[in-house]
Amino acid sequence: MNRRNALICVALGFCAHLSAKTPQPTLSINTNLDYDGLITTPNGKAYFGQQWLENASEVTLYPKNGNSALWTLTLTYSDGRPAVGKSITINSTYNTLTTSSWRNKNTMANRFPSGSRATVIQRIDQGLFRLRAPYEASSLVTDANGQVKVTVNNFHSCGNEQQPGSDKLTASTSNLQAQLIVKCAVTGLVNIPDRASEGLTTAGLVGRHLHPDLLSALQNLGQAWKNVQNKPVGMPNYLTITGATMRWGGINPPHFTHKFGGTVDIRPIGTSSGPVSVGDAHYHRQATQTIVDALVQLGATKIIFADNLKGVTDVKSNHKNHLHVSFLTEPLEPWLAPNDNELDSEGEAWHDYSNIYDTSYFVPQVKSLQVTDFHFELGK
Repeated sequence: MNRRNALICVALGFCAHLSAKTPQPTLSINTNLDYDGLITTPNGKAYFGQQWLENASEVTLYPKNGNSALWTLTLTYSDGRPAVGKSITINSTYNTLTTSSWRNKNTMANRFPSGSRATVIQRIDQGLFRLRAPYEASSLVTDANGQVKVTVNNFHSCGNEQQPGSDKLTASTSNLQAQLIVKCAVTGLVNIPDRASEGLTTAGLVGRHLHPDLLSALQNLGQAWKNVQNKPVGMPNYLTITGATMRWGGINPPHFTHKFGGTVDIRPIGTSSGPVSVGDAHYHRQATQTIVDALVQLGATKIIFADNLKGVTDVKSNHKNHLHVSFLTEPLEPWLAPNDNELDSEGEAWHDYSNIYDTSYFVPQVKSLQVTDFHFELGK
């Protein structure tokens, strides 16, 4: 094409095919995460609050109904325009703790006492007891801001493994993906060491974790008990914990409690080591009473036992071989709706924590006492 024709071509607009092509805007996806609920710190402290994270890849939800996260997906073009009307698909898969014992409702129910299994299944079907993180999208098509908002709620299968139970949410559109790992955990719990020589040991534990404040208090109590002189022959110089919390808290079959690290089962005292129950010849009532006194001194809010000792709040015949001790406010069920006609295996009414915003329901309120603060009366 000569110069004259080229000028005419440009003037008339016939030469667009000779110009450089205008690049098409590319699509990108960004995420924001707003968490609203109970927040725990590595040292076991807790508070109710909100957290905002940009492009977060994971969130940890405390296993309390009412805890949730808002996952906002934003699609934009490279020229800054929001991508309106784009379809997004969202799916959820088990990421960790994938076995049926944690994720299948019938298998989970079978881990509870037979009389409770139908109720457990019913509560799972109602969505009050959750084996996976439920989620709900505002829409599956981006709005005028190029956004889709996904509400993710807590669940209760936290587990006892190296990593807490978690689900993976994947949002997909065109050739783009965004993923969010949703973890179930009570963070900050600590392992109970077996140190009979220092006054505290364990027996038969599956979940063997507690809140650090409670463990420290029990270790001091155990050391004080070890130091008691002139115990009856055969009486152990240590306390034995027979029930605690899973590593990451949450549901703890076959227990209906023991979910937050603030509840513990302790073997009563006998005149020989090993298991002992109320009514056994080697059960020592006065020694057990002095341990109950010390637990009350530490701030126990509930003590369930088969013997009507001073300080026992609930006398239950199915608690002959252990003291069930809690340092929580109203230490009932976090995932079952209240119904005065339904009782759990501890004889307690079902309870739903969705609208509770008092940390004492979840973090034990233990008095900080030293070894020398305890005094024991064993009688003659």
